Amino acid sequence: MIAAIEWIPAGRANPTPSKYEYSRAEQDFLERVQAGDIADQSDDAGGGGDGKNEEDQSKASGDADGSDDEEWDDVEEEEEEGGGDKKLELAEVDPASLPADLRMDEYSDDDEGDGDKEKNVGCLLVGKDAEMMGAEFNIKGSANDEGEDECSDSEDEDDLADIPDTREYMPLDVEGLQALGIGGGGKIDIEGGGYTIEDLQNMTMNNADLFEDDDEEDEDEEDANDIKIFDGDALVVVAKTEEDYASLEINVFDTQSSNLYVHHDIPLPSFPLCLALGSVVPSYKPNDNDNSDAMAGNYVAVGSFEPGIEIWNLDVMNALEPTVVLGGMDTRGAEEDWMRMQMPSSTAVGSSNNGGKKKKKRGAQSGGGLREGSHTDAVMGLSWNAVHRQVLASGSADGTVKLWDVTQAGGGDYARPSATLTHHSDKVQSLAWHPSEGTLLATGGYDRRVCLVDARSAASGNANQNVKKAKLSADCEALAWDPHNQQYLTAASEDGMVRCWDVRKFGEEPVWSVVAHAYGGVSDICYNSKVPGMLVTCSIDKTVALWDTVAQNNGSPPASPHPCGA
Repeated sequence: MIAAIEWIPAGRANPTPSKYEYSRAEQDFLERVQAGDIADQSDDAGGGGDGKNEEDQSKASGDADGSDDEEWDDVEEEEEEGGGDKKLELAEVDPASLPADLRMDEYSDDDEGDGDKEKNVGCLLVGKDAEMMGAEFNIKGSANDEGEDECSDSEDEDDLADIPDTREYMPLDVEGLQALGIGGGGKIDIEGGGYTIEDLQNMTMNNADLFEDDDEEDEDEEDANDIKIFDGDALVVVAKTEEDYASLEINVFDTQSSNLYVHHDIPLPSFPLCLALGSVVPSYKPNDNDNSDAMAGNYVAVGSFEPGIEIWNLDVMNALEPTVVLGGMDTRGAEEDWMRMQMPSSTAVGSSNNGGKKKKKRGAQSGGGLREGSHTDAVMGLSWNAVHRQVLASGSADGTVKLWDVTQAGGGDYARPSATLTHHSDKVQSLAWHPSEGTLLATGGYDRRVCLVDARSAASGNANQNVKKAKLSADCEALAWDPHNQQYLTAASEDGMVRCWDVRKFGEEPVWSVVAHAYGGVSDICYNSKVPGMLVTCSIDKTVALWDTVAQNNGSPPASPHPCGA
């Protein structure tokens, strides 16, 4: 099921996406290693074998690991008592109990005694295994050296040296080539190597690496071309779910060949509900609490059933975690655990004096619960401001609308919302920033209201009072601004109605309204940015409709839009 879909603006994606990107925790860890904050205790002790520090370190690790070390000590003691050279005693094998294909008497022409048969059976079963495992087997009934010699003799009898080589290979007929005037006894320049005909004749399959360099280079070029994004490619990001698997798919549409294929996908930890494309995230420098600078790129914000908002870098093919997370669960304790897991047991942070300090108990880390200012329910709507590119608006099932400055998420602490609006009395389904007026935000919710908010009043705390509202006949499902006539705001509702208002007279009767889908609610709407007045609506009845919202006479909106082609 496709939950959301968005076209990526041309020129925003990196033509050569990277395969991997270091996370912030990994950057911090590498920075601390390079700075020498993580030092080996054996180096600090000067190689003198200070047993006291090692004993303190083992005690400190024992407090955190509990009884696991004691169990491993018991296992090691048992191994030491048993010894490393212990022989494995195998029971005597009765040939009559073996399957027919393993009975040696049926394959041997020699009249051997029962004892010889048992020896051959033993060699057949464990001879090669003993050589591969490096173990020493003592087979009852064949403990003498004669049995080993007989096993080796039987192996020599199975030697394949007498079998002719039937591989299709023919040596070069140098005299015949020279008689035809080919080669001439001179040197053939193969990448400047100057090989003669005799050299080529002596080359075997083991010398194939002389020609593999070109093949490897060609393969590398083909791989680079496979992931490269060309100027004529159009990109679309799709949030989809398949049974228990959720992902972001970055699809490439080749405008020359009209082919659509998946370039790469990013697994998501929760089912997605909405998307919003953006181009700015905070830059990050390890061990620097002031990371408020912006960094441009190709990013998407994902809202899901979780209260957090994840921002992913679409130019990383094997992304393992989001670049930024707004709100959601407080994972500071988990990050500390991850950093501790990356450090070997023989290392410490800071000087070696820390080796005697006891580690924190697992339940004593800070964090847990929701981050301050986070949504408390699923994130149902997102909108990234096209004018103020660092501003992101989110609507949630908790009935609130939050404004985020994503550049504030790069500091040592997590980002808090810049403002929280509570003008809706039910779930907030959709949001839409005005395309040119960067402070005007439209919101729609399940309270059957469409609202206009001036974000400048949010800083003064009067945003909830300075809200204009319009009524709907059902729950709001989608909002869209007309890019060619930006004073018009269009809303779609659950009963299949589509209404358009002039925001200069917002709150009055709509300019036009139409029943777009009579047998199912309208799930989404979108204006064509290239064709004025073209509106697309889609419904849960699996149909898509195209509408002409511009009159033919003076360009003003008609009383009611008509289907395209009618």
